[in-house]
Amino acid sequence: MENNMQLIMEIIVSFFLIIGAFFTLVGGIGMVKLPDLFMRLHAPTKSSTLGLGSFLLAGMIYAAFNSRLGFAELLITLLAFITAPVSANLIAQAAIHLRLRSTSGDVPEAINRPLPWQRQKIIKQFKDDI
Repeated sequence: MENNMQLIMEIIVSFFLIIGAFFTLVGGIGMVKLPDLFMRLHAPTKSSTLGLGSFLLAGMIYAAFNSRLGFAELLITLLAFITAPVSANLIAQAAIHLRLRSTSGDVPEAINRPLPWQRQKIIKQFKDDI
């Protein structure tokens, strides 16, 4: 019975490792093949995040079957799922601010609100005007 559970655990962990490798590979190929920054942002934020999540899920399952709590893996997964979209959004805002062109030759419309690095200047100017 214990050998069967061990085999099932190894199959499940292997499945998640293969899924994680697939998503990571797709993310890497997307970084190389996609033509401009705006399209390339999707490769690391979507597929690589799912790949990392699959790797860490495999680690948590392995840890659970070995009577160990996979708290570190859970924390890494949560941080990756929170920080990847935020960083991609900031990179896209910077690219729009710098007026980078897409492959179609179009420049995205500027953002009507100040970017994060401009907020301090605006606050300082506001204080100086008072």
